[in-house]
Amino acid sequence: MAKAANKVDNQASTAAVLSDEGVYQLYQNHSWLWGKNGTAFFAVKQRQFDAWTSDKGKPGYGDGMWFIPGGGKVCYRVTWRGGWGSKKSMTCFEHRQAGKVIYQRKLPDGEWYAFKDQHGKSKLRCGDYASGKMKRIKAKL
Repeated sequence: MAKAANKVDNQASTAAVLSDEGVYQLYQNHSWLWGKNGTAFFAVKQRQFDAWTSDKGKPGYGDGMWFIPGGGKVCYRVTWRGGWGSKKSMTCFEHRQAGKVIYQRKLPDGEWYAFKDQHGKSKLRCGDYASGKMKRIKAKL
């Protein structure tokens, strides 16, 4: 496992920083599927960010905005709400590209991983897969 992580780190560290336009094209009107733990939607309109999450079986939702500060980064500033109350957060991710592969890591010190592979398989899906469930969670809280 450590060898695989080191290989990805090496590949990502020599890859080119994804352009701001590349970051925009990657996220615009796409949903980031977090498996069974949630989904986030990056709307073009007013750069709205909507998400739902299920942390340890406790549903919650977040709304806010996403932005591209430059240097291959995307960030979202969100207020998360759930049975635990509410909290504000800002999260950023860095992107690099080598050929068709796009690597991503959470800032400031997350590990690199292939966010989009050479076959085009990605953690992102075109369209809004978050807002419907987010609204249902919001109505129950």
